[in-house]
Amino acid sequence: MRLRTLLRLFALLLLIFVTQKVLFMLYNMGMADGAPFLSCLASLWHGLRLDITTACYLIIFPTLVILISFFFKQFPLRKVLMPYYILVALLLSLIFVADTILYSFWGAKLDANDLIYATKPKDMLASLPLWATLLAFFIVAAIAIGYVLLLRWVTPKQLTLQSRWWSALMLPLAALIFLGMRGGLSESTANPSYAYFSQHPFCNHAALNPAFNIFHSLFKVQDLSKEFDTLPDEQVDALLGDSFTPDITLTDTLLNTDRPNVLLIIWEGAGLGMVGSDTVAPNLHRFMREGVYFSNCYANSYRTDRGLISVLSGWLGLPTTTLMKRPDICRNLPSIASSLKEAGYHTSISYGGDIDFTNMRLYFSETGFSSVRGGDAFPSSQRTSAWGVPDHFLLTPDLIACERPFFATALTLSSHEPWEVPMHRLDDYRRNAFAYTDSCIGALINHLKITPLWDSLLIIIVPDHGIPFEEGMSTSDVAVARIPMLWMGGAVRSAKNIDRLMSQSDLAATLLAQMRLSIEPFPFSRNILGKKYLSRRQFAMHSDKNCLNLILPEGSFFYDCVSDNLQPADNTQFLFVKALLQRLYKTTATL
Repeated sequence: MRLRTLLRLFALLLLIFVTQKVLFMLYNMGMADGAPFLSCLASLWHGLRLDITTACYLIIFPTLVILISFFFKQFPLRKVLMPYYILVALLLSLIFVADTILYSFWGAKLDANDLIYATKPKDMLASLPLWATLLAFFIVAAIAIGYVLLLRWVTPKQLTLQSRWWSALMLPLAALIFLGMRGGLSESTANPSYAYFSQHPFCNHAALNPAFNIFHSLFKVQDLSKEFDTLPDEQVDALLGDSFTPDITLTDTLLNTDRPNVLLIIWEGAGLGMVGSDTVAPNLHRFMREGVYFSNCYANSYRTDRGLISVLSGWLGLPTTTLMKRPDICRNLPSIASSLKEAGYHTSISYGGDIDFTNMRLYFSETGFSSVRGGDAFPSSQRTSAWGVPDHFLLTPDLIACERPFFATALTLSSHEPWEVPMHRLDDYRRNAFAYTDSCIGALINHLKITPLWDSLLIIIVPDHGIPFEEGMSTSDVAVARIPMLWMGGAVRSAKNIDRLMSQSDLAATLLAQMRLSIEPFPFSRNILGKKYLSRRQFAMHSDKNCLNLILPEGSFFYDCVSDNLQPADNTQFLFVKALLQRLYKTTATL
């Protein structure tokens, strides 16, 4: 009886969530923007993982109550659970109705960031006429009553005494509930990215469980506008000057065409400390002599989820948070993909691992990638490493098997701990992993050189971040942050070395300026080949956890966000760092 009650309760919750999705799509069909019927229908399936996770969270309390019931001869289960059912019914109905109605005005799913309006109901309901507001409250009440009646119906009135040995059966059930709450056995834990499967945002939004999205985002909310807010805005503007003023002029034209096909390879962890030797990366060093090598480039952050946003969105790394776990911000970030998509490019990204890890799928889908391929798209026979698919399966011509012109991105994974790769050339197991990925990149490029595509192809190789390469090094070490960036291919006019001080976040503006496209959407990305670049303040910024490095031509400064201390002490640089962080956080908060 007890186990059957929990199973019925779980099934009812899943039925409620599936029904909510159907009603959400029917009400907001005008927002579908041409999404095929089958893709809309697939939202029910792809949203099931988060529905299961949400249902598992909601049955924790009933499970605990049922465990307690083993100690009573007669236990009034329905009476005990009714207050909880009323609370759950009100929350689910309120979230569902608010999410469904407001989506047609906002075009975005409700999350915890929107709860700020809950203290000002008038502002939250400003999008609705009075009659619609009254109708919404009536619908919430009606749905809540319906949910309570259904929950009451699946719950027996009384539980009778049963051998306590039966309670042992609840242990494997508890394990299954925990597994469901976690989101399965994959590397990633349950997050909104699980629901993202389509190039049509409406289908992804329909699949996303609104209750899960609200409560998941509760732990991600951070009022960025109030962080590092220490200087008057006028002083910030004066300190930063025209450091980030868009400049589309060019001192050098690197490409022989304004519309190259672009292949971007983001090489996991490949800081110069690891790949700076041609013993480790002979192909990279050979290609440096064939293309345009940016020899004074620094990563903006220290982890993949942060580095991706710097590379693809031209955004500086924030030392206190990762933006990829903020769907509300991700959907509004600029990106190279969205800019090129508007210019008529087919945009795609491929990763051989768990693409739901740290919300990557959501970020990619929301920032202009039409095709998003993760490790689950590869045959199971190829998923042989701890992280997923080794790089020689990823870095194949399949990356560019798409319409022309294209912007194809590949995120490698083999040069990551535990450093297990299907090649042994170097005794140092870490450097051997980088040597393996270098060989994979070399094999792909050598193949592309003999194809007709080569003449119009621009290949960009840039790491997501660097890693410590000597004993005792920290990720906050400025030497770890130095990375290579290389442009090569038939679309490159001539080989050269560019030693201008830059960050990886400058790739976006530099590339788009070369393609004669707007760089206005990128407030922190600088066109380093602009005519005004050398006359401006030269710096790069690398953030780590609660700290950052400010890199200048004459040296670097380390700022600790917790102690508010700059080393070596320099009041001019101290104020500049404060102004930079204040502008960065306030701008991010407006997204």
